[in-house]
Amino acid sequence: MVLALVTSITDCRSSSKRDYFDSSFQCFAEPGWRDNSNFKKYIENAWLPTRLLYAEDNSKIKRSDIVFAGDSLVHLFLPELMVKEFPGQSVTNRGIGGDMTETLLTRIEEDALTLHPGTVVIEIGGNDFIQGKCLSLVQNNLLAIIQKIHSKNRNTKILLIAIPPTRVKELNQIVPVFNLFLNQVARTTANVEYIEVWDRMRKIDSPTLSEEFIRPNGDSLHFNEKGYELWGKKLRPYLQK
Repeated sequence: MVLALVTSITDCRSSSKRDYFDSSFQCFAEPGWRDNSNFKKYIENAWLPTRLLYAEDNSKIKRSDIVFAGDSLVHLFLPELMVKEFPGQSVTNRGIGGDMTETLLTRIEEDALTLHPGTVVIEIGGNDFIQGKCLSLVQNNLLAIIQKIHSKNRNTKILLIAIPPTRVKELNQIVPVFNLFLNQVARTTANVEYIEVWDRMRKIDSPTLSEEFIRPNGDSLHFNEKGYELWGKKLRPYLQK
């Protein structure tokens, strides 16, 4: 339901607003979306209701060893898939479709850290680039998320999943730049690891999502169950340490 709402009110067709290589491109450094009225609808009808559900669930489960946080790619890592990929482990999903680095920063403590996880797995940033957010802004938000997590517990392990390829050209141009940044952050920050998935999920000779991961409904942004099987394979060695 959340994903359907987000898809209905976001517009990925205006390439000049998210093509970082367009000579007329101007990055967006303000809060929210370029279309503020639709951003308010998203917050009121999708983001806040989902957070209320998470708060209710958190009050019941109290703790979780592993918490996933991020955007729709995390949100679509459904419970049955998580059980399949991480059997016998205490794993909780706190993804929200449409989430950006700035909105994840505002909710990471209440939605995820209140569960006292030993590991936080994060995939975030694609929606920032759909909005044409300034790269430096997205990077600083990501660093602030890490700082907030470690301000609560410096021993919390943070796993940063690379933003995977999509079938949207403009995203596939800028995302590798951000993934390089994530890799560098992990190499220079204690208790942070980078999980590379871009290389395995792209077509062999093209910077776009491989056919084997394409969803059958024509979705250009998300991937199918095989993609989550790959995520599981990549993550398990880190979650079993």
